[in-house]
Parts: sequence; structure tokens; C-alpha cells
Amino acid sequence: MARTSLPYTHLLLYALLVGILGGLVSTAFYQVLTGGFALLWDTAPNLVSIRTWEHLYPYIPLITATGGLLVGLSVKFFGATGGLTDAVAELHRDGKLSYRYIPGMALASWLSLLFGSSAGPESPIIDINGGLGSWLATRLQVSAAVGRILTLCGMAAGMGVFFNTPLGATLFVLEVPHRRSLEFYEAIIPALISAFCGFTLFRVITGTTIGSIYRFPPYDALRPQDIGTSIALGIIGAAVGVVFIVVHRLLGRWLAPYQPHPLILIVAVGFLIGLIALLYPITLFYGERQIEQILQMGTRYSAQTLLGAAFFKIVALSLCLHGGFRGGVVFPLLFVGSCVGMAIHQVLPAIPVSVALVDTMAAVTVAVTKTPLSLAVILSVISHTAMLPLITTATLTSYLCTLPIAWIASQQSRSDAPLNDP
Repeated sequence: MARTSLPYTHLLLYALLVGILGGLVSTAFYQVLTGGFALLWDTAPNLVSIRTWEHLYPYIPLITATGGLLVGLSVKFFGATGGLTDAVAELHRDGKLSYRYIPGMALASWLSLLFGSSAGPESPIIDINGGLGSWLATRLQVSAAVGRILTLCGMAAGMGVFFNTPLGATLFVLEVPHRRSLEFYEAIIPALISAFCGFTLFRVITGTTIGSIYRFPPYDALRPQDIGTSIALGIIGAAVGVVFIVVHRLLGRWLAPYQPHPLILIVAVGFLIGLIALLYPITLFYGERQIEQILQMGTRYSAQTLLGAAFFKIVALSLCLHGGFRGGVVFPLLFVGSCVGMAIHQVLPAIPVSVALVDTMAAVTVAVTKTPLSLAVILSVISHTAMLPLITTATLTSYLCTLPIAWIASQQSRSDAPLNDP
């Protein structure tokens, strides 16, 4: 029988436990993924005398199609949850996430990321770690309200690993269920504890952190004119986010007749994203490492090439999400924003490159996820703290411009009273 009340100190201890569990699971997932990348894309080609990426490229559509087949078989035999929209709907409806398919979801998302899917890791991590939080809540026999907090703690622990900032991770998982920003505010401190545990465990175990690879050009002092620039970049980023939403819906309608044949569909989509990678190699994978390529070599590309890469990344991401690959949109959209931002800098070099990239990355992603607070924190951490006012300007502008347009259809206001005394 569920306990109707719980001392707050006990809740914080449970949050610590969820954070340790989620941090260990997310770190293990990252380590296995890193090892898989090295095996599939470095060791295996060398074993068959494919020594360079140039020689490997012609085989990419076959590799991504094979990945699609493996993901499809994994889902068929082991099951997997449906993604971020379904997770948000389940959280609002049940106050918890299903943990029945955690192993299947972990395998399907690992295979998706490994074989070059454009979808990112944050949605599977939310499903997996949120499910772990729900599982622990069930075992502890806590109330539904406390169970929801522990579910959010699990989600925050995983995001603390992948977002490089416990505060940004906490804000993200508390914002993403709603279209009007954070509403489950009673979960802020417990989720922050869990996110800190995940973040710290990852740093201690691996000695590295996602996000540290980004080396933005220096931006030393806030210039007044850059505030107006950030508003303009917020509007542009919002427009790009809307383009993604439109393309995603159009491709969803186009692929709908093939949904009854999931294995055929995912293999075909895998082959298509491989063909896109032949045209724009930088669109392969989910974008986290490719953002660094834009930062270091983006000035070598024309604005047209950068915009082309951004558009085809949107197409590849939409195909993956509709085709059955498991993953999320945050890292891919950050990549899209980096391409568009670098193109803007190419056309208008008076705009500092860091301002153009970071503002556009934030604005594109917020237009889709409706998470302005967390994206401002996350991007200020991976770029420059001095840019926080500009990033906030861009995220707020994008959020306000796209408020009537929803991509996560299950985002809604909370239907219960806030939890004051767990």
C-alpha cells in the first residue's frame, strides 16, 4: 500500500539514490556507445582493408540500412517505448513511466545511435532513467505524487550526464512536459540532487564531459547592439524550428501508409539517411561531435552549403523519428542551429561568430521543445557565461514567436495541485 506522506529528508535521500542509479546507467550507456563507435566505424573497416573515411563512404547506405534492420528486430523481439511525446503523455496521465521495456529501449536506442541515426540520445535517456525512477518508486511504495517526483529525478540524472550542467538538466526535464515552462516546481530540489549525482559520477568515472569539446571563439564583453542581433537571431531560429515541424509533419503523412510494415520502413529509412550522408557527410550521426566541425571548419563552407546541410539534417532527423529509429531532437537541432548560425555569420560577418551560432542553436531548439530556461543555461555553460543575457534574449524571442505551434503534442499544464508536503 502506498504511503500517503513522506518526510522531505527521506524524499531527498531517495532522490540521491535515483541519481546514483541513473548516473551509473547513463555513464555505462555512454561508455558502451563510445566503444561501439570505435568498433563499428574504426576497427571493423580496418579489418576489411577500408583504411579511410573516403573509402568507407560508398558503403554508408548499406551500413545505415543494416542498422535499421537491427533496430527493427530489436523492437520486434524486445519491445521499446515510443519516444518523448509518449513519455510526456504517460507522465501526465500516470505520474510515472513504464519500465517494462527498459532493456529493449536501451538496445534499440544504442543501435540507432551507433549506426548513424540523426536522432539524439536525450529521449531514450529520459525513457530509460525515468523508468528507473518509476521502478524505484514502485518498490518503495510511495504515493503517486512522490512517484512522479522520483520519475523526474531519474530523467534529470540521465540528462545531467549528457547536458554537462546539473541545473540545465533539471530545468529541461521539468520544462519539457509543459508548453508554458516549468510547473512541477516541487521537484526542483530533488531533481537537482539527482542531476548533480549523474553529472558527478560521469565526471569521476570517465574524466570527461560532453560539451567540453566545443571551443567557441572568445566573446569577452556584452555589446548593446548584440541584444538587437539576438532578437533577430531568435526570430530566424524560430522560423527554422517551424521548418522542422512542418517537414516532420509532411514526412509523417508521407510515411503513414508504410507504418503497418515497420521492418521494411526502418530499413528503407536507414538507406535513405545513408544516401543523405553521401550528399552531406556531416549529417551522419546525431550532431554532438559534428557541431565541433562547424565551429572549427565552418568558415570553409559557403552559406549555401551550410544551409543545405541544415535542411537535409532536418529531413534525416524527421525520417529517423517516423521510421522507427529511437532518439530525440535536442542535439540534432543544436547542430542545425550551428549550421544556420555559421551561414548567418558568413553573410553578415559583423555579427560575432559565437553570438550567431549560440543564439541560433538555442532559438531553433526552443522553438521545438519549448524549454527556454534550460536551453539558456545549457548553452551558456558550453559557450561563454558572458553570453547568457544574449542567449536568454534569443530563447525568449523564439519561445514567444512559436508559442501557438506545438511539436510535442502531449505537452500540457498540470492537472493536479502542487505537492506541498510529500
